[in-house]
Amino acid sequence: MARIGTTARGEFLAGCRDEAPLLLGVAPFGMIYGIAALAAGVPAWLAQLASAVVFAGAAQLVIVQMLAAGAGFVPIALTSGLLNLRHVLYSASMAEYVRHLPRRWRLLLAYVLTDEAYAVAVLRYQRREDDKRAPAHDLRHWYFLGAGFTLWAGWQLSTAAGLLFGATIPAEWELDFAVPLTFIALLTLLLRERAGQAAALTAALGALAFAALPYKLGLVAAIVLGLAAGAWTVRRLERAR
Repeated sequence: MARIGTTARGEFLAGCRDEAPLLLGVAPFGMIYGIAALAAGVPAWLAQLASAVVFAGAAQLVIVQMLAAGAGFVPIALTSGLLNLRHVLYSASMAEYVRHLPRRWRLLLAYVLTDEAYAVAVLRYQRREDDKRAPAHDLRHWYFLGAGFTLWAGWQLSTAAGLLFGATIPAEWELDFAVPLTFIALLTLLLRERAGQAAALTAALGALAFAALPYKLGLVAAIVLGLAAGAWTVRRLERAR
């Protein structure tokens, strides 16, 4: 990870630089979404708009897959909502670092708070040598913005590539591998936090315990249990301070 900068521009560029390697996994992920959206009958302009406004890769992919399967509004809304509950844990983790910022900054950073941006930004905030810096001189939110912007731009471009060239991509390339690999890579970063460790362990045990449930409800149960364990760990650590 790049050294902490002393200017807003330096922090922003450092965030862009540290986020860039993760685009190797995001690019095929975005292309898969673009291809799946077209296959589900979603107009190209709407699929691209969703990437710009919703900006939630896993949820977008699940939505278009469920649309292709003929699922109704309520199941789609519930599934995508549960899938995005993990952002509650991200928000709880980042709140202490950004609470001093103006509302406009908090709203902007909330928009770019995705899995990959969080994984990079939270490590920047956790660097001990910078913890004593006064909020007025803390420019790490520019780093957060740089990481989020890099991911946002990469997601828009990869979505557009999937929409434009998806039909010409050979089936033997099997781009689907990018989705699990992306989240596995993020998991190795997030396991450095106690909350992440608790969430991952609980979710893994829950997935095994409820594997026999129909309609893959075991995964939903595992997500809820993992989020609960992570949120509980965050609150416990805050009380201990």
